[in-house]
Amino acid sequence: MLVRSPLASARLALVAGVTFGLVSALYAAPARACGGFFCDVVNNVPVPVDQTGENIIFAIDETNGKVEAHIQIQYTGDPAKFAWVIPVTAVPEFTIGSEQLFTNLLSSTVPTYSFSFASDCEMRDPPSLGCSSLAEQSGGDGSGAITSAGGDSGDSGGPQVVKREVVGAFEIVVLQGGTAQEVFDWLSNNGYYQDQDALPILEEYLKEKYYFAAAKLLQGAGVDELQPIVMTYAGDTPCVPLRLTRIAAMPDMAVRIFGLGHSRYAPSNYKHVELNDAAIDWVTNAANYNEVVGAAIDTPGSDGRGFITEFSGSVGGIDRTGIYSSAWRSETFVGAAPVDALDNTVVDALEDMGLVDCSLYFDGGECSYLHPQILPLLRTYLPAPPLIAESEFYNCMECYKDQIDLAKWDAAAFAQQLEERIIQPGKHAIDMLNRWRQVTRLLTIMSPEEMTADPEFVQNPDLPDVAAARTATRNVPCGGSDKMLLPSGEVLLLDPAGSWPMFPVEMPAALRIEQMAPSGAPQVLQDLKDQIRAAAKASNERFDYDDGRGISCTLRGGTWSGGAALAVVFAFAWRGRRRRR
Repeated sequence: MLVRSPLASARLALVAGVTFGLVSALYAAPARACGGFFCDVVNNVPVPVDQTGENIIFAIDETNGKVEAHIQIQYTGDPAKFAWVIPVTAVPEFTIGSEQLFTNLLSSTVPTYSFSFASDCEMRDPPSLGCSSLAEQSGGDGSGAITSAGGDSGDSGGPQVVKREVVGAFEIVVLQGGTAQEVFDWLSNNGYYQDQDALPILEEYLKEKYYFAAAKLLQGAGVDELQPIVMTYAGDTPCVPLRLTRIAAMPDMAVRIFGLGHSRYAPSNYKHVELNDAAIDWVTNAANYNEVVGAAIDTPGSDGRGFITEFSGSVGGIDRTGIYSSAWRSETFVGAAPVDALDNTVVDALEDMGLVDCSLYFDGGECSYLHPQILPLLRTYLPAPPLIAESEFYNCMECYKDQIDLAKWDAAAFAQQLEERIIQPGKHAIDMLNRWRQVTRLLTIMSPEEMTADPEFVQNPDLPDVAAARTATRNVPCGGSDKMLLPSGEVLLLDPAGSWPMFPVEMPAALRIEQMAPSGAPQVLQDLKDQIRAAAKASNERFDYDDGRGISCTLRGGTWSGGAALAVVFAFAWRGRRRRR
């Protein structure tokens, strides 16, 4: 029997608002994908679909010698044209991952750039808080697409199909062997069309004894059923197959890596780049962040193949809201009717579990679906009757119980899909956060011509944590320019308008270029501190700073001219009213 709790609606109202806010903030881009290559077919011609970013989660199970890779997939377009191909070093096991895990990792580790105000002068108005932060730049991502199903002509000759299975809404195959042309032809004949430029890259991977995993949506599945794919395979080295990705990559494409483990992750065959915080525009809340990251990665010594560390610290700070709840129970639906004799419905039961909220419906709102796979499941097994609005139907299924398409309802299948697509991925995501001590967030921005090597990563227990929150102090003088004291210790005068200065000589985007290893301190390949100080000095010499002693003096050489002693925070409005005594 499906029984509705009277507390369900009240309990879920807040959760719905929070979840929607995160999703809308983080996934503003129209499409996202990760993997090797993606193509669409336009006028029967394979055309690569632009990829503008990738998000991947790695976890290394060193005890069992396995790597677990969670790959986020976002795609908008014809579901029959979606396909995904990725090189792998061994035959993987496939499961479905948690989209909410990506959402929460992104929001909980986003770098923030904030500052407080201080003054050398006596204030006439009461102080108030003033700070600002960098919102998450999801770096919207690209995706790929391909065609509907074709014949399975490749099973005899050419590459071998060593694995074939259905996982969630995906049909997945793994190919082994054959020549590059044979792999290319097999993919084309089976609906995985791709660009001819992929051939030499396929050949590279085949020479290195890679397999190819290919996934497409099951017939009838919609793009709203796309979920992260989890691949678990034998090995100890996380690797991103960027060589094949470059077929469809956009210029300055973001690749973001999350590493879960016992210590901080670092690139091993790419350089590690530390940002120069003097290149960041703190006044506009780091509006130039991506530009600085891209320039830092392109610094000589890194040459377009490097990663920055945006965060590394305890998994305890990762928000777990919406990932999993023990109230989610698939067995509730085994043998259940869409509407029982007491007019309790499937949606009522989902609401009790915290997966749906219809509390705002009678206030002019609609039901909120608190997991991205709930609505696709309802549409598959309990579609709204013709001429009945979907929102109206799911809010009051008992009102339309005589119109429910019982031929579509399969209680056992619904329960099984709920378990596979929602419950198990969420439970596994929480298990991962409970198992591993540390999470690292790495970012690179690359163009296709730079994607000539697949980045690999190691864990190094000797590396320090990296905080996501970066805080500076903006000191307001009695007259002249404000000065910003940065976390690095560098001091910069703002221009007379209060804007971040345009540097008269080049300000490096990177502070250091480093080579990382599995243990020990980084090997510094290039230290740009002297260039940074010279650029700061040249900029500061153009402006004056009145330190409150009744004189106007120029801040030179990146040093303090006056004593910024009052570490007081106040609003911008005060500045226009202050006076010297």
